[in-house]
Amino acid sequence: MQHSSFLSRALAFIIDIALLFCLHQILFFLLGSRIAQLLTIDPMTFFMVAIPLYIVAFLLGFILLSLFYFTFFHAWFGQTLGKMIIGIKVVTENNMAPSASMAFLRWTGYLLSLLPFAAGFLWSAVDKDHDAWHDKLALTKVVAVEMT
Repeated sequence: MQHSSFLSRALAFIIDIALLFCLHQILFFLLGSRIAQLLTIDPMTFFMVAIPLYIVAFLLGFILLSLFYFTFFHAWFGQTLGKMIIGIKVVTENNMAPSASMAFLRWTGYLLSLLPFAAGFLWSAVDKDHDAWHDKLALTKVVAVEMT
């Protein structure tokens, strides 16, 4: 199997983050509006008064949504929507789809890969097999999907 390039991985990740961001915006607005209705104040006042809480909830919501998204798609399909569009997938060292625990570990590795200026993601540009830190942690690799 051919390892995917840094560029194909980056494009798939950008697509995934864009999709997650849009979904998160919709869900967060709907939830915030519903909470404002329950508190019987207009949504704009609710969001303005609760800015610090809003920011924390916003970030926590995005983290939890990404946890679910990446873990679910990698465990069930071996690829996220972005990876499907680009034509790459995540496999184990035995070329099998990762288990749910491996997919969760891989997502945890995303957090580690982000910390030092995304060095863990950028590592795939210089690694001979284009593995990022989260691939090494979860014992996975990203490969091109074979067309049949």
